[in-house]
Amino acid sequence: MDALLTTISKVPTPILYALSPFAAIALVLISTRLITTINYHLALRQFKDSPHGGQKIVSPPQIPYTIPWLGNSLDFLRPSPGAFWSELFAWHPRNTGVCTLLMGGRKSHIVFSPTTVQAIFKARTPSRDIFDFDLYIQVFKMTPDQAQKTYVSKHSEEVMNSKYMINFERVNELTEHFTKSLDDVLGKDAKAVAEMGEIGLYEWLRDRMFTASCHALLGEKLLEMYPTYCEDFYGFDGEFLKFFFRFPEFLIKDAYQRRDRIFDNLERWSEEMHRLSGGSPVDPEGPAWEPLFGSRLNRARHIDYKARGLNSRTAAALDLGITFAISSNAIPATGWMLFHLLNPKNPDLLQRALKEIKLSTKEDGSLDIAALVAMPFLQSLWTETLRLYADVLVTRNLPEDITLPLDESGKHHVLFKTGDNVFAPSFLGHRDDNVWSTEHAPYDVFHAERFLVKDPKTGQESFSMSRTTGKFFPFGGGKTICPGRIFAKQEAMGALAMVLLRFDFDVKGYVDLDKKPTKEFPGMPKAFPGSGALSPGGDMKVKIRRRQW
Repeated sequence: MDALLTTISKVPTPILYALSPFAAIALVLISTRLITTINYHLALRQFKDSPHGGQKIVSPPQIPYTIPWLGNSLDFLRPSPGAFWSELFAWHPRNTGVCTLLMGGRKSHIVFSPTTVQAIFKARTPSRDIFDFDLYIQVFKMTPDQAQKTYVSKHSEEVMNSKYMINFERVNELTEHFTKSLDDVLGKDAKAVAEMGEIGLYEWLRDRMFTASCHALLGEKLLEMYPTYCEDFYGFDGEFLKFFFRFPEFLIKDAYQRRDRIFDNLERWSEEMHRLSGGSPVDPEGPAWEPLFGSRLNRARHIDYKARGLNSRTAAALDLGITFAISSNAIPATGWMLFHLLNPKNPDLLQRALKEIKLSTKEDGSLDIAALVAMPFLQSLWTETLRLYADVLVTRNLPEDITLPLDESGKHHVLFKTGDNVFAPSFLGHRDDNVWSTEHAPYDVFHAERFLVKDPKTGQESFSMSRTTGKFFPFGGGKTICPGRIFAKQEAMGALAMVLLRFDFDVKGYVDLDKKPTKEFPGMPKAFPGSGALSPGGDMKVKIRRRQW
């Protein structure tokens, strides 16, 4: 110690003054890490069973961090799906079922016990109101007064969703027009297929499904007026969480410009459609579809915008939102299903899919969508795709203290405090080794038959989702579960069937995100936690030709 003091005394005073701020910062960082680590280990003691038995209420252990206020933010927000969770559970015991992260000075509790996830979905008082309001301001660039109007009147949007997106009759109408539009788009490809060279399968599929979805939901004029909407939309889709997490404009200037361009074009389209419609869209209870505003749902939404006092800029933001709802999940999921069916390593999968698709085809060659979505293998394929490639962060804010069960036995309950956030990451529920690994495939490998069970007496297979409650929630859960989930399934499975009925594909290889050749099957893209259905991190190169039956 004396030697150290002697050495320090020899350092010139100006240098000591210059170094003192850095020393102070280092001291703060080291102290923060030490204190949070000690508190973390003290908190873990709560999870030991009481020797006297009975119920025990615990608080979530705060994961240690080094930088005050920022806390765990930088680690959590790495654009690498699953990386944070993989590193966390390399040392944090998963059997706690819960932990806490500090992000931007705010506590966010992560729940991954299936019992707690199920309980938070059922609880009445937790809501996502604060998350929604931030979404309006940060992502959709609404002014505070428009965000407030959108927020206080959002119940009318929920009513419309229930009427047009959950009602099977209305969903079937939308699906019928989607399949008709996609059939028209694919019909044009069929005429030119002989002239096509190698194509990127996902890029080809994405553009065609997006065109059909926009046509079915929003009418035929939008893409005529805004032909680059697909390209701009998927640029926004890959960056929207950067807005939510408040990335400054100078870091993502292109993203800000793209968002403004989307709003400008959607606003211009809406104003022109109102002009052509004589000031108001056709009555939603009239025809199922009309060319200017498209579906019943979209017409109802545009009538509702005016009733709620929303201006044309806010209407454009909400139109981007509904595009996001119908295109950001179903289209990537369809791409993944097609990739796995065409994977040369699993040739039997394609034949199983084609068999069920043929069984769902009517005599006139059209698809019986109701029969298609009930086919056991195709249902298992769809569900496994959502399990492996959906990364949803279900969010709740707490207006009051709440105590929830941590395990089925009821021995442990967890206490969450007023004002805190609770996150339920689907990535953890969907990739739990103890839940999903079987003798046929581990939890982190795609297994198309994972949700099939065989009757021991008849040998007949059926689709089953038994024992998945609280462990599988690709569309969220509780009162905020995605209202478009029914259409998403019909859209994705219908598109898959139509593509395979019309075309055959020769797989020529793979490319990465930079379109450079690779031997690897496409993996995960760069994406923040909670990005929804993940688009393929690459593409499959194929030669397309008409299928010969």
